[in-house]
Amino acid sequence: MALLSLLLLLVAVNCALSARIAGFHAVGGSQYINTRHTLEELASRGHEVMMVAASSQKIKPSEKVPHKIYQVPYKPGFLEDLLVRLQLEGHQLQFMFKMYEALASVCEAALNSTGILKELKDFDLIVYDGLSICAVLIGEHLNIPRIEIVPAPPNSPVGFMHMIPMPVSYVPQLLTGFTDKMTFMERVMNLGAYLGGLVMTNLAFARPMNALKVKYNIKPERDFKEALRDAELILITADFELEYPQPLLPGQIMVGPLNVRDPRPLPPDLEEFVSNSGGHGFIIVSFGSNVAILRQSVIDMLATAFGKLKQRVVWRLKGYIPSSLASNIKAVDWLPQNDLLAHKDIKAFVSHVGHNSLYEAAYHGVPLVAFPLYGDQHANAKKAEHFSLGLTVDFESMNAQQMFETTELVITEPRFKQNAKRISALLKDRQRTPLQETCDWIEYVLRHGGARHLKPQVFNIPWYQYYLLDVMAFLVAVVTLVFMAIRMLCRLLCRLCCQGKTKTKKE
Repeated sequence: MALLSLLLLLVAVNCALSARIAGFHAVGGSQYINTRHTLEELASRGHEVMMVAASSQKIKPSEKVPHKIYQVPYKPGFLEDLLVRLQLEGHQLQFMFKMYEALASVCEAALNSTGILKELKDFDLIVYDGLSICAVLIGEHLNIPRIEIVPAPPNSPVGFMHMIPMPVSYVPQLLTGFTDKMTFMERVMNLGAYLGGLVMTNLAFARPMNALKVKYNIKPERDFKEALRDAELILITADFELEYPQPLLPGQIMVGPLNVRDPRPLPPDLEEFVSNSGGHGFIIVSFGSNVAILRQSVIDMLATAFGKLKQRVVWRLKGYIPSSLASNIKAVDWLPQNDLLAHKDIKAFVSHVGHNSLYEAAYHGVPLVAFPLYGDQHANAKKAEHFSLGLTVDFESMNAQQMFETTELVITEPRFKQNAKRISALLKDRQRTPLQETCDWIEYVLRHGGARHLKPQVFNIPWYQYYLLDVMAFLVAVVTLVFMAIRMLCRLLCRLCCQGKTKTKKE
């Protein structure tokens, strides 16, 4: 009876502590993976979870996480087909506006899905990534607390919306690619990038979301940015071992990369291929979800360069595949990136250096050949060079021989491996894994009914007070008045003196 009573008590306690947690996702493969991994960890802790995802997202089945899909007016891969090509062609402003236009369209589709809104009604918490901004409107509409996972460093454009402190004198704007040691002209350009980012997030980001708030009557009197900053916590998937130090507010927490984990055994055919390299090891090549956007001429150039290596090459390649690949190259539709990066024989990683891939390589101590294509990837590539994790190549101007020599240098130069191992040791030196720490914070919010005590007053003051413009205006006014008073006094004294001299002469 005592044992039975104990079991019943444990079940009751578990039920009392469990919560209903929904993940919300709009666009982006790596963002989906982060949210899904978080929900899987929460499910293993006894919580009831559900993932809400757009129909344009490629879903990976999960026994722990049931999915609910809402229909959007885009097909899978639209992000690459429509938006990424604009940026590759150099149309940066057009890319930004099209991106936020697509996000607003996806959001409207979610708001029109009465079935999804009904499913979410009784949930205790919404967890979402930085691009799935419609979760803000849904949370506000259904009165559900939210936690945002930022899949980027704290100095990214997302930081503007969350009032993350970014002193421009030593915190570089992400897209500038500067380090924290800036010259005078770099600081001038950094200030320009900061002000431009503020304007852009208001024009292309906040305005369309405010229009949706009005259209669907979701507290239209309240600005979208105010609603966005109501998130209980901001969990940033970055680590200062690989970022430039900067201040954060109490509710903005660096949890590290959520996509890293202990390695699992490779498929037998892949294990056989990478292990039989004659002692030379292997490299992997992957450009993430951008695998299909490279031109045929670039793929041919890469195939020629990799064919000259002594190492085996596992290359994630879809669509166009060169007719004759060297025997050391294995082209695959998909590869277990985390497990390959953790393999003892890996020598280097040729990557587009998206945020997740950069951290995954650093976590496993693998040198990088950075092959940036667009967006933050160029800044990430410069960061990889700054921390001596590898070298960067320009896919527009690189030829096969240069690509071969750069890859070989990254493989053979000891400093790249040494620095990768050093940063790997720093990233792993923590009591809890990034995923565990993320879920610990989520449960902290659930236990205490929120985390309002971590919110500073900065969220409740207007922008001119935040930048002390009212104080500066007051000080300028005081100094001006004092200067004018002194000037008037001096003129009055001069007149009195002049009048006194005139009288003396007449006398």
